Amino acid sequence: MRMPLVHSLRSFRLHPRLYGVPGVLVLLILWETIPRQGTTIRHLVPPASSVLKVFFLQWTTGEFLNHVAVTLLRIAEGYVAAVVVAIPLGLLMGYWRRLFDLFELTIELFRPIPSSALIPIAIIFFGIGHGMHAFVVFLASFMPILLGTIDGVRAVDPVLINSARTLGTSAARVFSKVLLPASLPHIVTGLRVSIALAVIVAVSSEMILSSEGLGWMVLYAQRTMRIPHIYAGILALATLGYVLNRLFLVLESRVIGWHHSSRAKRWQ
Repeated sequence: MRMPLVHSLRSFRLHPRLYGVPGVLVLLILWETIPRQGTTIRHLVPPASSVLKVFFLQWTTGEFLNHVAVTLLRIAEGYVAAVVVAIPLGLLMGYWRRLFDLFELTIELFRPIPSSALIPIAIIFFGIGHGMHAFVVFLASFMPILLGTIDGVRAVDPVLINSARTLGTSAARVFSKVLLPASLPHIVTGLRVSIALAVIVAVSSEMILSSEGLGWMVLYAQRTMRIPHIYAGILALATLGYVLNRLFLVLESRVIGWHHSSRAKRWQ
């Protein structure tokens, strides 16, 4: 009776995604116990139980869900616009060297500029409404997608392109059947980087100038000195970022699963 039990225990493997759970539990225990050691630190950092209570309760209120919807809408509009513009432009710039040379200096000049620094300019053109936040998200998402697409096209084996030309394939089919599929891994990397930047910039713009959204909600909690609500709002932002990242990974596995399966095994 004991041997099958021992064998089953030895064959048991914890799912890799659960390896981080003990670290989170330790963090929560420290977060709960340390603030209770003194009133000063408790005023600045409430115990985890107080923050988590506010965190879960806020998801049951229509006002909070409205803030989440507003932030997601701004992210979606700016991000989709960046995808629609950056990927075709990156394919063209990666394929035609002269077109890349024409815009290379412009890219190098604008790439180091933080997207949040362009918020005053966005306010001038779009006012203080919804369009301003979506435009800033567009600016933040555009450059990583563009550069990832350009690098992806340049990484394509020239033999593939020359073979397609030899067979009489039109330029449009070369782009759709050769360049785009072969450069997808690089494009997806740029898309994943840009989604994180989109969340950051959307929240930052809401903190600077807005009357709704998750960023405004956290800032309003700070102004009204509702300390647990500040931390609960930050946890909500972390949850939003995590969910978006997981959804993107699922989409990535479906779109370029062949790429991951063809790579060498990771070092363990």
